[in-house]
Amino acid sequence: MNILVPMAGPEDAFTEASPFGKCLMEIDQKPLIEHVVQNLAAIPPARFIFVIRKEDVRRFHLDDVLRLLRPEATIIVADAPTAGAACTALLASASIDNDEPLIIANGDQILAADLGAIVQGFTTRSLDGGLIVFDAVHPRWSYVRVNADGMVVEAAEKRPISRHASAGFYYFRRGRDFVSATKEMIRKNDAVNGAFFVCPVYNQLILQNAQIGIFEIPSESYHSLGTPRGVDAYQERLTSRNARVT
Repeated sequence: MNILVPMAGPEDAFTEASPFGKCLMEIDQKPLIEHVVQNLAAIPPARFIFVIRKEDVRRFHLDDVLRLLRPEATIIVADAPTAGAACTALLASASIDNDEPLIIANGDQILAADLGAIVQGFTTRSLDGGLIVFDAVHPRWSYVRVNADGMVVEAAEKRPISRHASAGFYYFRRGRDFVSATKEMIRKNDAVNGAFFVCPVYNQLILQNAQIGIFEIPSESYHSLGTPRGVDAYQERLTSRNARVT
């Protein structure tokens, strides 16, 4: 199984908050990306693939940091900004365009859930794809609509078509399915605000009668670290938890 973490997006919101950018902003005395990797490491066995910005390699040696966290990881450096997370993920095509299961996870979130068991559930159900969702209505998230059987029938970006918001964790039974569906999405120019996102890729698979399922977690189990405010909130949560333990 491959776990792909696209990390080549803009980080303008962190310009003042962290001199080392988002991925290396410290939370509880560890860089943000270390928390993310530890969270995803609960999915065995898996090989990590990171797509990172050339600027982060040049300025902060992020590639060296990632190799210390996951020595076996494949690290791909994006020379320039891409047209969205789905395009960033395609930079890893040489590693994921195959029959191995694929997980694409955001590099700026923590999911307080048994990720290994969730992935095993997707596998046991023989799903072609699956994603973790939480309850929300704000248009800043991606959303999926499900039928009476709990199967996804539509995915949308930045549009609340249901209360099932994507938690930024996407499973594909075969990596090549993601690659081919993403290329089809780009061919159709199915972009949102000029960018191509991962969640709408499922629409192309649904058109091929693929079975896409969901696993819902409580909203409080989803921790977005995509803004300095989100990082501060997660730090406060950890500080509070540590105080209770001691």
